[in-house]
Amino acid sequence: MTPAPLNFAGRLALYFIESKLTVLICIAMLGFGSMGLLYTPREENPQIIVPAAQIQVALPGASPLEVEHLLLSPFESELASIDGVRHIYGTASSGMASVLVEFEVGQNKEDAMVRLYNSVLRNRHRLPPGALEPNIQSIDIDDVPAFTVTLTSKKYDDHQLRRMAQRVLEHLRSVEGVAISYVVGGLPREIRIEVLPERLQSFGITIDQLAAAVNSANIDRSLGLRVYDQTNHSLRVDGLLRSAKQVADIIVLNNNGRLVRVSDLAQIVDGPPTERKQMTRFAFGRADARVVNVGQTEMSAATLAVAKRIGVNAVVLTTALRKRLAQMEKGFIPPEVELVITRDDGVKADRTVSQLVEHLLIAIGIVSLIMLVFLGARAALIVAITIPLVFAVVMGADLLAGPTLNRITLYALRSNIKPWHVG
Repeated sequence: MTPAPLNFAGRLALYFIESKLTVLICIAMLGFGSMGLLYTPREENPQIIVPAAQIQVALPGASPLEVEHLLLSPFESELASIDGVRHIYGTASSGMASVLVEFEVGQNKEDAMVRLYNSVLRNRHRLPPGALEPNIQSIDIDDVPAFTVTLTSKKYDDHQLRRMAQRVLEHLRSVEGVAISYVVGGLPREIRIEVLPERLQSFGITIDQLAAAVNSANIDRSLGLRVYDQTNHSLRVDGLLRSAKQVADIIVLNNNGRLVRVSDLAQIVDGPPTERKQMTRFAFGRADARVVNVGQTEMSAATLAVAKRIGVNAVVLTTALRKRLAQMEKGFIPPEVELVITRDDGVKADRTVSQLVEHLLIAIGIVSLIMLVFLGARAALIVAITIPLVFAVVMGADLLAGPTLNRITLYALRSNIKPWHVG
């Protein structure tokens, strides 16, 4: 009896069964997958492009109802006509209109922002009389912090911890892959002028004169280009006030050769603000070993937040940040200050990928064992080889295509592995 002729799939399978290159191809596929698993960037959140911006327009003296009818409603109508806009959320308050514009997912961010700016600037003449210039603030999903560390202490107060946090942040910004970074909590620095009324009266100076002198001394302005010796030179006045001594030395009045300075009229205080607008506190739980040294009492705290650039491996970035923190902890950070890492997306992503590979190996082992008991060694060997090869091809293709290993991609891989996972 003549066997039936093989179709294309059969001939292809027969070729690889009889070919001596099959083993080498399998080894190459496993190596390809290993490279994809090791070198594909890992992060917690997926790279989703959702362009958005917040626009604020001030209308001083207007009530919320006036802001809504005169400013917000016409402004929203103009923004809705922009191509690619998905949602518009407007809020009217006393003297202020705030609009959040969200574009369709996948829209090019630069093109969307250009269209938004063009629309806002083109329709400025339609704003009601008295309205100020619109303030446009871009909102980026990549600004979500991937790494946060909290500085807390029983000895140092909020102002001192914030100053330390800002110094630490300056060193962390030099780490490759760091994007936006900022400090949350603590009390900021404030140079305060506490006017003495009797001094003003004795010198015959008004509070407006004092304020005008300080404002005129605090300038930073470009004077444009000037040509000297056939060369363009950029001129700039850099007179920003950066210390209490600079503020104290400002001349308010020249009284017949006698200079009256700010220090003659007021006390200059360089420190935290007197009015507290926010408060941040930190405490260790009972299970933490450090609770033995500091107890469970709430302490002052300031938190550093660091976001990563697009496509950067979160595992590599947070590892470098941890090393830099360890160096600073041995250097200038006082021993009374505790550094607590409160968020690390790199550790989460690395742990998730490790668990995925571990579950895959467990699933392959269990399925191969069941196949060995009921169907024999040949079927068990096919399963033990095929599943890792398929997974290797997927990981290698992921490395070439560009997507990172994040919660979404790992969920998709888990869904494919789940039918094989017992227990």
